[in-house]
Amino acid sequence: MTSGTGTRSRAMERAADVATYLINPDDSSVSLHARSLASAGFRGVFRHVAGTLTLDRERPERTAFAVYATASSLDTGSEERDARMCGAAFLDAGRHPLVSFWSSSAEVHHAGLFRLVGNLSLRGITQPLVVDAVRHERAHGPQGPELVTVAGRSVLKRSEWSPLRTAGVEAGAWFAGDDVELFFDVCAVKQEPIGWRP
Repeated sequence: MTSGTGTRSRAMERAADVATYLINPDDSSVSLHARSLASAGFRGVFRHVAGTLTLDRERPERTAFAVYATASSLDTGSEERDARMCGAAFLDAGRHPLVSFWSSSAEVHHAGLFRLVGNLSLRGITQPLVVDAVRHERAHGPQGPELVTVAGRSVLKRSEWSPLRTAGVEAGAWFAGDDVELFFDVCAVKQEPIGWRP
């Protein structure tokens, strides 16, 4: 009869290769950049973000990334512009309070560089989105937890999530063109697995 000890050992080794990280909202940001009819462009930062990162060192293509931002926390440096951006013209934050991205697969190019294939949900509409990203790992001090930073960029077509024009001129007043750049700059802290005792 074959002992199950070897199977358990392999399972434990396999589990050790998979680590989960929790995004630190105080050291992370999700932002966007768009062209404006009134200027060369503007940048907005979502002040409230959260999410997780799962790294599989044996199978890096299984890297999983999920990040959430509160739509109404967008800060562009102008209260008037914030109100319009968070309104029905773009984010529609009153009816759809979250902006979220979650990956379904990862394409690894080489160490640290990868492409996340997933979906972006914005104003109640979910569409595919690809994010090009770079990852760095570091320790936070001699006794501190392991940290991972991820910097990612994508370009979304605004017309796939919101109308380019609505009644009146306000919908298009803050944009010139359809492309909106989306940036992820997150720092995630490794979570220690729970040790269960029989």
